[in-house]
Amino acid sequence: MPFISENELEQALVKAAKDPAAGPDFYRLLLESDLLVMGTAEGKENAAEVFSLSDGGKLNLITGLKDGAQYLPVFSSLPRMQEFVKQETKFLSIRGRDLLDITRGAPVILNPASEYGKELSAQQILQLLDGPGAGIPQYTIEEEYPTALVEALASVFGTRPDVVSAWMVKVGFDDRPGERHPLVGIEMDTSGDWKSLIKAIEDAAQVQVPGLVFDLHRVDRTNPIGLTEALLKSRPIYVGAAGASALN
Repeated sequence: MPFISENELEQALVKAAKDPAAGPDFYRLLLESDLLVMGTAEGKENAAEVFSLSDGGKLNLITGLKDGAQYLPVFSSLPRMQEFVKQETKFLSIRGRDLLDITRGAPVILNPASEYGKELSAQQILQLLDGPGAGIPQYTIEEEYPTALVEALASVFGTRPDVVSAWMVKVGFDDRPGERHPLVGIEMDTSGDWKSLIKAIEDAAQVQVPGLVFDLHRVDRTNPIGLTEALLKSRPIYVGAAGASALN
């Protein structure tokens, strides 16, 4: 079924998916707009229609599972929720900022069954609510990395048309002195299968750079904050296109 925008938030969501420069407007509307979430509010468990949460009210929300991890499904309109839920269910209408504040620490997926949606980690939510520095440990970045790891990654990326670009830096966190590990940032297209990519990278690294400790980070250009911003400032190690090639 074609995705037809129901409101201003959904228009911004579609635009941001096609143009990363439109990301800030989408995030602003995400916080300002009313979102739908499945569940009930204390004292209103038997309500027969959509209702709003009163000040100080407590929620009992329905969560979902993706790749074995729990998340909170939220929706930008009733049609988006109906794409996800096929039976009658109770739901609430809550301003985005209020919902994300109440559920701090819970990963969120906006419109999980729709053509256009958005995954938000707990860290990204903290940054939206409290500012760019929230939820991010202090760290230092060095543009150096093991070439053997670059070669291992290139062997995987060359078989993966869903990989758009990749970057690598070495990161040291202030709360872990003496530990500096390569951080690999990977941008995938909308069809990208992150779980299978991680498995392929781990298998290649085990053969080509056994014992090397490194971290993987999925890059989202529509939300270029924290480590994503640091990675995007560095020179890419890989750029995927027709005739994708690794850069040295």
